[in-house]
Amino acid sequence: MIRLVSARWLFLLASFIILSSCVTPGSTRDVQEEQEVVYPPYSGVKKRVAVLEFDNKVSNRWWDRSWNIEERLTEMVITELMKTNRFIVVERGALDEVLREQDLGESGRVRQETAAKVGEVLGAQVLIKGAVTEFIEKESGGAGGIIISGIGIGGKTSTGHVAMDMRLIDATSGQILQSHRAESKITNSALGGIAFFKGIAFGGSTFKKTPLGKATRNAVADAVRFVMENMEDQPWEGQVIKVDGQSVYINAGFNMNIANDMVFTVFSRGEDLIDPATGLKLGSAIKRIGTVRVVQVSDKFAIAQTVEGSGFKRGDILKLQ
Repeated sequence: MIRLVSARWLFLLASFIILSSCVTPGSTRDVQEEQEVVYPPYSGVKKRVAVLEFDNKVSNRWWDRSWNIEERLTEMVITELMKTNRFIVVERGALDEVLREQDLGESGRVRQETAAKVGEVLGAQVLIKGAVTEFIEKESGGAGGIIISGIGIGGKTSTGHVAMDMRLIDATSGQILQSHRAESKITNSALGGIAFFKGIAFGGSTFKKTPLGKATRNAVADAVRFVMENMEDQPWEGQVIKVDGQSVYINAGFNMNIANDMVFTVFSRGEDLIDPATGLKLGSAIKRIGTVRVVQVSDKFAIAQTVEGSGFKRGDILKLQ
């Protein structure tokens, strides 16, 4: 009976510790980090991006291998990008198929000479690539503590550290536009610092309450802010699907916030510019050939009428005026 009562009290103690914020008195940092990120309202045109699966460069793989952190963090970034209402993210199925064709699926690498091809096939303006470089939870201080159902509790300081190296890659040239280290380190100093434990689902409610879970959310939010800020400087681009007389079909519609009376400048893509020293594609020469105005919008495409110019064809580039 005594052993049963003790086990029950230990279970209640563990539950209380997990549900508590476990912060130093007077600190509000963890309370703020519990809140979901809210992005500023946006009603402009959306830009199409592709998120390549992240690399895993963490050497001390002591966590539960079933987590597949590179895949999970990729999905978390995609989810947050969608929440911003600023992007159309290429579906994973379409992206994986192109990656297999480009022989990138196994290595996870993006070679400059093939990155441009991936972007061209997917119609993405920018490719987003990340590498997980830190994914650690450490404990220090305090007594030995106790473990209940795989959960470590006790008077310790627990620190979660997550970092990702982020890159934005031009989908035309394959060159790196911007890079950034998205990082977060969270420390809980109080009775009941939660240690890393197995058997807990990545992204689940219990995981989110740990320093590692909070650091993960913060690092993902940092990565998304980096993408948002730098994509502001990238002009919107679309492509011509087909031309029927004076009607020009555009590969964007309501899904990308295209509206009637929007005017686009049309550019014809010239020959690829190849670096003679390296053999890598540097981009393409483009030539302005006219303008079109949107007259009808559907969910995933729009129809525009020619305002001036001629010779429009499938694959021509559209830039919003």
